[in-house]
Amino acid sequence: MVTLSAGVAAMRIVAMAAAVAATLFPATGRADGPRPDVASLPVSVDATREQVVLGDRIFHGEAANGTCFQCHGHDAKGTGNGNDLTVGSLIWGDSLAEIKKTIRNNIALAPGRDGDLTDSDVDAVAAYVWSLVHQDRMQSQSASK
Repeated sequence: MVTLSAGVAAMRIVAMAAAVAATLFPATGRADGPRPDVASLPVSVDATREQVVLGDRIFHGEAANGTCFQCHGHDAKGTGNGNDLTVGSLIWGDSLAEIKKTIRNNIALAPGRDGDLTDSDVDAVAAYVWSLVHQDRMQSQSASK
């Protein structure tokens, strides 16, 4: 009888979950779709505009060898390999802390696949993703005032 290490087993579970998610939530984004306008995105009270701008650059492969767009699309609307980050909520949570935790978890599961991200880079990407997730909510709140 062959046993799998915990890491290999965890990676298989993540791969199965991604396959199920891709089936349940089909991708509508494109790897080359229009890029969100970073200047119009909201900023979390726990982040800065500079972090959102840097996160955008990392997400789109312009800094820290970021590769986020390869799975989530240039438009962040997802692909067959990555969730839509613009729908207003995320599977693993949409607070800044939960987004950071998810990014760090993904980096641990597939070292090197997410680029050369430092802790500051993870903070920046998390700030950018938070902005994407919350953009419609913030626009709705502004419009109702």
